[in-house]
Amino acid sequence: MAKSLELLFNTSLGKAKSLSVADPILNLTPENAKAAMESISALKLFQSEGVDLYATVVGARYTERIVEDIFEA
Repeated sequence: MAKSLELLFNTSLGKAKSLSVADPILNLTPENAKAAMESISALKLFQSEGVDLYATVVGARYTERIVEDIFEA
């Protein structure tokens, strides 16, 4: 099972956007996660056609993905 940290934002147009971090720190506090996300948002590094892709912080969550191979060639 692979865990990742999913950071949830809204764009400056109000559309949902997420950013996934592989192999995250697993004991983040809500305060630490929110502060880090606010820093990402404030830098305004990610834009497309004039739209700020990570404009407002929505939330953060850990996700797990289970991969089960059926066969390999």
